[in-house]
Amino acid sequence: MKQPGSHGLNGQDTCTPDQTRLCAALRGAIGEQNYNHWFADRSRIAIQGEVLRISVPNPFISNWLLKRFRSGFSRAAASVLGPSGTFELVVDETLKSRSADVVREKPDVQAVAPATVSRRTRSSAGSHDGADDAQPLAVRNYGGRRRFQTFSSLVAGDCNDLAVMAARQVVDHPGQRFNPLYLYGPTGVGKTHLLEAIYSDIRSSHPELNVIYLTTESFTNYFTQSLSTRTSPSFRQRFRNVDVLLVDNIEFLDNKRATQEEFLFTIVQVIENGGQLVISGDRHPRMLQKHREELTTRFMSGLVCRMDPPDEETRRRIVAAYALPFKDCFSQESLDYVARRCKKNVREIQGALNCLQGHFALTRKRVTASHAREILGELDRECRRLVRISDVERVICDAFGLSAADLRSKSRRRAVSHPRALAMYVARKVTRSAYREIGMYFGGRDHSTVVAAERRVQAWIDDRSNLDLPSSCRGKSVEDVIHELEERLLSLASWVGVFRNLLLSQLRCRILCQYWAGTDSNRGTELRACCMAWLYCWLSCCSWAS
Repeated sequence: MKQPGSHGLNGQDTCTPDQTRLCAALRGAIGEQNYNHWFADRSRIAIQGEVLRISVPNPFISNWLLKRFRSGFSRAAASVLGPSGTFELVVDETLKSRSADVVREKPDVQAVAPATVSRRTRSSAGSHDGADDAQPLAVRNYGGRRRFQTFSSLVAGDCNDLAVMAARQVVDHPGQRFNPLYLYGPTGVGKTHLLEAIYSDIRSSHPELNVIYLTTESFTNYFTQSLSTRTSPSFRQRFRNVDVLLVDNIEFLDNKRATQEEFLFTIVQVIENGGQLVISGDRHPRMLQKHREELTTRFMSGLVCRMDPPDEETRRRIVAAYALPFKDCFSQESLDYVARRCKKNVREIQGALNCLQGHFALTRKRVTASHAREILGELDRECRRLVRISDVERVICDAFGLSAADLRSKSRRRAVSHPRALAMYVARKVTRSAYREIGMYFGGRDHSTVVAAERRVQAWIDDRSNLDLPSSCRGKSVEDVIHELEERLLSLASWVGVFRNLLLSQLRCRILCQYWAGTDSNRGTELRACCMAWLYCWLSCCSWAS
């Protein structure tokens, strides 16, 4: 029988012949790269009788290595101890854990940030699950390690000043101010950016703290995996003994009762141990109707901050910040146009600038305001509902205080002829109707009249002429007037679609009423049928309008 020996892979190698043979056997069984990645400076190997004992720092790593290298361990034991040799994985909490490398092989977790283990965490862990040495995990991105946003790249304004102030207070005094901090708002307003900024600043100003940033999807994936691999104690120690827990997209937990319960116990222990909790979601905690009440009340016990879409001044600063690397590509007027046009969220601004930058890369021509209107206007028209010439006529009449008969008349007064020329130009631009069709609609005119009107308006745009007519657009440039008319057309087309759907719903109502009333002569049945039909109509219109 072989004498017991050990091979210390913890930086304390004593190279006896048996130990060298053991090292070579394990390296040959699992491969040089796997050996260096998983075992060098991370574990301890020993031979006891006919058993190859491999010591690892915690059960999580033990289960992971057993799943991946079971056959390799068997081959290594057989090569060293003979056909009767076996292997055994044991947990030794004295080893230094490098569990951050484990999850780099797991594609299902999106973002858990690396951090160091705090002194409070090590002193509070009471089990031998290895969690006292377990560090928060990191995912390997294909382009390298994920780069987190910082406060320096965050543009603050009236829309998010309270949230930014609270986030800075959390960074300065983690676990003491605004705990928990709940950030909510529509998509694309900077919630994730703010969470990443908190993570980055705490990591730099408090390196001794254990900080985890993850999405609720990642938390759910960890939790379900711990159930399937029976490593729930290790999972709980990893997430409950942290100093700062940053959780994004809390709405993902809708209707996940078991995960909600586990998350509730997690955040309760984090807060009770003096840790800081920051959560983001798309709606106020009161609107999380598919969450447990215990969770929503916990969220509301701290500070709840709403983040709104940026106002125009903030959008201008955001556009300037994003366009700074490409300042030679855009004119200031084009950047102002993007800031005025993209009102919903920051991602829309990013998409518009990317589109314009792509146009510059293709043409090598500096993007002006007129180019930006044309390029981004094409995108609008592709997503726009059908606009008819009659819609153009209605918008022109409302803007200039004219009647449809005035536009179609033969009057050459400037108060009539100029709006008529604008109507022909806009109709040609947004409806793509033929010149002859447009001319026939506006008083039976020839197609050459429409062509002349189009050239006339284009000359006004090129000369940057102002519109001097008694209208709501007075004093504005012709280009701005046309842009405003197009926006009105887009809004009008949307409501026309709603009203059209309303008429279709009413028709469905009549059909349902006739059907239900025809099956039963009872007047009460007919009344109930009418009520149900109108309820269906109302719900349909609400969904279309939204």
